[in-house]
Amino acid sequence: MNEQLKRLAAAAGLATVCLAGLGACGGGSGSSGDGLTQHEREDIAASSWPGMLVFAEGLISTMTSDTAEPRPIAGITAPLTETAEPAAI
Repeated sequence: MNEQLKRLAAAAGLATVCLAGLGACGGGSGSSGDGLTQHEREDIAASSWPGMLVFAEGLISTMTSDTAEPRPIAGITAPLTETAEPAAI
């Protein structure tokens, strides 16, 4: 199960990076019609634990420059729960 979770997170991270790349280069239809920026959509998605893991993995996998500006994370609300089971490590 742990290996399967790692594969799922890796696939989701790759998909996030691909979508972010398309948005950054002007690919796609130009607008999703929801009036949100790519950063705002990522911030909303990162408000759940699976979304936060995918978000973090996507950021780590796109780090290619030591001089690039960091992505602001002010819009992210960390998911908090007292009842959910902990994630398997």
